[in-house]
Amino acid sequence: MKNPVMLLPAIAVLGACHSQSSVKAENASVAEVAAVTKDAVKLQPGKWQTTIKILSVDAPGMPAQMGAAMKQQMSAAGSQTVESCLTPEMVAKPPENMFAGGAQNCTYEKFSMSDSKMDATLVCKGGAAGPGEMRATMSGNFASTSYDVTSDASMNMPAMPGAAGGGKVNTKTQVIGKRVGECDVKKTS
Repeated sequence: MKNPVMLLPAIAVLGACHSQSSVKAENASVAEVAAVTKDAVKLQPGKWQTTIKILSVDAPGMPAQMGAAMKQQMSAAGSQTVESCLTPEMVAKPPENMFAGGAQNCTYEKFSMSDSKMDATLVCKGGAAGPGEMRATMSGNFASTSYDVTSDASMNMPAMPGAAGGGKVNTKTQVIGKRVGECDVKKTS
């Protein structure tokens, strides 16, 4: 299972919609949500700046040393900002994996986009990381040139060495994106 923090930029991109569009889905696969939102997702092409902020990390039930190390690592990441170029081709055909960042075994318990707002609950079970479960609730505001999404994610982890049972990791993150101009033109030598 992928890290929920890494799912957020992909999930955030899906939400920039026209205000007249309205989409609702329940107990839907990632592919189903991708299909029903295909025409609602309309970001402007250009250079985009995305900032991912880790607002909080909590690991109750995890061995103290393991929890402290994880908190320190995620806190060190703190806030990351990246710039990317969104081409007209990318806008015309958004990839399906933007809806779960490439995570597998995921289902949207609920998903809605309406009036430039998104509200969703994504649940991912098992996968490459083992038998754990990840649940993320997301909400945010969108426009064709910006988005702001907050996510509360909870991962139930299987028992680890030194732990009496499995642990839970809770994270709260915010993803802020904005169009900052045209894509840089590559110069040829």
